[in-house]
Amino acid sequence: MKQKMKASIFLAFLMAFIFIACNNEAKKEEPAKTDATKTENPSMPAYDAAMDPVKVEANIISRVMADTLGVKFYELVIKPGDSVGLHSHPDHLVFVVDGGMVELKNKEGKATPTEFITGMGVMTGPDIHSGKNTGTTTIKLLVADIYRPRS
Repeated sequence: MKQKMKASIFLAFLMAFIFIACNNEAKKEEPAKTDATKTENPSMPAYDAAMDPVKVEANIISRVMADTLGVKFYELVIKPGDSVGLHSHPDHLVFVVDGGMVELKNKEGKATPTEFITGMGVMTGPDIHSGKNTGTTTIKLLVADIYRPRS
């Protein structure tokens, strides 16, 4: 009798589960609605091409590895005591291959001591700055400047 009762309860739960599961409709995601009559021109972030790091500091940029699809990828080698003049970036990524101490200055000249740690990655928006290797090691950076519209 107990076994029949357990089987009946189990069967009732199973049927309730199946009934509930079968009656729930899958939620449909509505497609994104766009207005074809509007013309949107996403703007590029503020950037001064005359202050492009590849132009400003050609002597310490060891090589430009790619400049396609709106991305400029280059290697920057800064020896101890060397400086990087005032330059600007659009959105950009920096990967530290060989780290060291740098004094970064913003466009107003405010200095910030910064340690670039080997293996560190940094992603920032548009920026204007200069820098000086204040340490005793040569710093090697891989930089990707990203020229893309903002939506």
